[in-house]
Amino acid sequence: MKKDVVEAIPEQIKDAYPKARLLRRKFILHIGPTNSGKTFAALEKFREAREAVYLAPLRLLALEVYENTNYAGVDCSLLTGEEEAFIEGASHVAETIEMADMNKRYDVAVIDECQMIADEGRGGAWTAAILGLCADEIHICMAPHAESIIRKLIAYCGDEIVETDRRDRMTPLIEDTEDFSFPESVMRGDALIVFSKKSVISCAAELQAKGISCSMIYGALPYETRRAETDRFAKGETSVVVATDAIGMGLNLPIKRVVFLETEKFDGYGRRDLLPEEIQQ
Repeated sequence: MKKDVVEAIPEQIKDAYPKARLLRRKFILHIGPTNSGKTFAALEKFREAREAVYLAPLRLLALEVYENTNYAGVDCSLLTGEEEAFIEGASHVAETIEMADMNKRYDVAVIDECQMIADEGRGGAWTAAILGLCADEIHICMAPHAESIIRKLIAYCGDEIVETDRRDRMTPLIEDTEDFSFPESVMRGDALIVFSKKSVISCAAELQAKGISCSMIYGALPYETRRAETDRFAKGETSVVVATDAIGMGLNLPIKRVVFLETEKFDGYGRRDLLPEEIQQ
């Protein structure tokens, strides 16, 4: 059995995806920080394509693209580890990245938040997508610090980067030098960041006891509830949003100030300090 396994594994890992190696794929890199419009630009190409796939890091992002694409008049199916919504004859599909089909041929593919290739637990899914997606045109959206490894992977596959779309933040990001004390210093428009469902609920309860209305957002929140909480804050019905880093990807909110009430998170292995790129996200 050991001999068979060794013989079945190709010497070059890129050769584990023979269908992709038959293609001359063209890559477009969309590089920029959060709030730079890089994913918006890639999704325009996604909707214009005859047949396309969008690969998301979160089910909430896949759901948003699924809804917005159908609203724009383009039939789009949804596939995540938790939900399936197949539309008969749909030419487009929005998926979480682990659900990527390496055997299906697309005109256009969009791989979002590709800096997550560095994630110890999930990074392999992004590596597999870059090596194995069967698409003529692949758009990669990422933070600047991921550019070097992504370029190396594309070169390793023998594919071509035809365009690099570099973008800057559309709004400035400024360090607040004022002292902060919770909850006395909380102001309308604040996003208060913690790193567990328990902390979100506890923080929100303390604010509401002082008459400060707030929206709550965390990863395990049902999509419909999360959208309702987001809408309440966006419409000004609540003063602040209390959230985990679930708001760090794909959510556009009218936040005036980001306040980290916690600077450690549990990453599946243990508690650790936030990384610089996580704070930026």
